[in-house]
Amino acid sequence: MLAKYEDHLPDSFTSYIEPFFGGGAMFIWAYQQNPDADFFINDINPHIMGIYESVKDNPRDFCKYMDGLQKDFLSLDPPTRRTKERIDGKDKVKWIPHPTGAPDKDLEKSYKLKGNTFDWVKIYKDKPTRRSFFFKTRQLYQENQSGWSRVEKDAVLYFLMKTAFNGVWQVSKKSGAFNTPCGLMRQTDRVYDKENVMKWHQALQKCTIMSGDFSNTLSKIGPNSFTFLDPPYRSGTADSDKTFANYDTKMDDDFQETVLDFFAKARYNRSYTLLSNRDWGDGFFEKRSGQNKIVYFDVTYTVGRKKKDKESGKHAATKAREILIIGK
Repeated sequence: MLAKYEDHLPDSFTSYIEPFFGGGAMFIWAYQQNPDADFFINDINPHIMGIYESVKDNPRDFCKYMDGLQKDFLSLDPPTRRTKERIDGKDKVKWIPHPTGAPDKDLEKSYKLKGNTFDWVKIYKDKPTRRSFFFKTRQLYQENQSGWSRVEKDAVLYFLMKTAFNGVWQVSKKSGAFNTPCGLMRQTDRVYDKENVMKWHQALQKCTIMSGDFSNTLSKIGPNSFTFLDPPYRSGTADSDKTFANYDTKMDDDFQETVLDFFAKARYNRSYTLLSNRDWGDGFFEKRSGQNKIVYFDVTYTVGRKKKDKESGKHAATKAREILIIGK
């Protein structure tokens, strides 16, 4: 999206505020534009912000834990293996169940617990694979953090996010902890990029890291600042509009009204302000944008579960339209 936003980004700023941080892609752009700026980043999810805090304050121990998890994970067999199949005179890649890494449903069923959960510690002991290692690690993260240091806890979550399903965030209804299922787990030589972590460590040194309600960042906004609002996107009303990605946050219209009010206050504080969201074509944002400029972008979402086309029966990434409100 940064390429699409290029014409609407500020030429200069002395401070940068991002109330809904998440992955921080816009922050990276802002840091590259002016590494000497003051940065204020916030997200209501304390677990994700904890990762940034550990990378900022203790990258050596963070990477030490990640290296250990990565080594153990890569030494195990994945659920599928890559083969080639000759079809119509062309070699096509085909993924088939791995002879030793594929799920053993009978074994898993034998360790099934109440509430459709499993004892993955015992499953891993009987059959150590990438799949059982992931779920064992996730189980320990959910149930056994009391003796862990903050950095270990943050590194384990980072590992789980790197090996879970397609960038999705889901939480357990029981514990509220990270509960996304495993991904394809086809990594070959690494799970994470250590060099990138160290670049983040450097970039975060001038950052004030916050974790709370987005409105708490308003006091950081002033003249010659750049504020980027990328809240949980507004949901449509039909069941087909619901997404697999559950960020455990509010996305209803009342919440979106509070974001728009924050946008207006940021503009009153003389900040250059951008607001991105999902456009459902019902005029919701247009009716509330005032004199601010609006632009639209066609997008393809790559995070989450692909939708199945009713006619072809094939799965495809979700296509949508996004809206960008530019403060004037």
